[in-house]
Amino acid sequence: MVEYAWPEILRPTRLTFYLQHNTTRFVSPITRQAQVLRREGARWVAQASFDPLDRVRAGILEGLLAALGGSLNTVRIYDWRREFRSGDPRSQGQVPSGPFSFDDATIFTDGTGFVVGSGNPALATGAPRGALSIQTQGWYPNAIAIGAGDMIGLAGRLYIATEAITASGTGTATIPIAPPLREVLLVNQPLVLTKPTVPMRLVSDDEAANPTRPGRFTAITIRLEEAL
Repeated sequence: MVEYAWPEILRPTRLTFYLQHNTTRFVSPITRQAQVLRREGARWVAQASFDPLDRVRAGILEGLLAALGGSLNTVRIYDWRREFRSGDPRSQGQVPSGPFSFDDATIFTDGTGFVVGSGNPALATGAPRGALSIQTQGWYPNAIAIGAGDMIGLAGRLYIATEAITASGTGTATIPIAPPLREVLLVNQPLVLTKPTVPMRLVSDDEAANPTRPGRFTAITIRLEEAL
């Protein structure tokens, strides 16, 4: 299997991008009470339409679809609606380094001080497979770290923040996510917050269908699903 990068020149004119959950639902035929069980296998699903495409861009897309070989190979996709997080764009690494003093050269005598930068957002602790929240650090203190619906990349997989979270005074934040973590992650695993991608494959072998308009403009709609 070969994994391809998405050509930056190609942006969809219409997009469906969502997390497809995997649940089992049983409804009692007597009381109509429902029991719902979450199962593994939640996956990202996308449908992207490119219309119209000129000859050059149509060629790039058709070449990529040919290289994907139907559902054989994968391509890394990001949600074009949410390329950047909506939280404070600064990181804790942008807090000036210390030590600090007042303009009369006096300093703190009780052991307290200002927050000192410690780098970019990353996991503050390890996280088990199946976790629905992550402990993170490196955010700008007392600012919105992540907004509801922001995308987060972790170890090559894609997650969505389910709530807006404000960082603590030391730049830490506990972020609820979906889907559950795909694998065990170690402390200091970096968070990808700009164009985080997910490996996806074509749903069928017919995704390259390309009706052409008069004037040599092409329209292509492709369906993709996360490669698990």
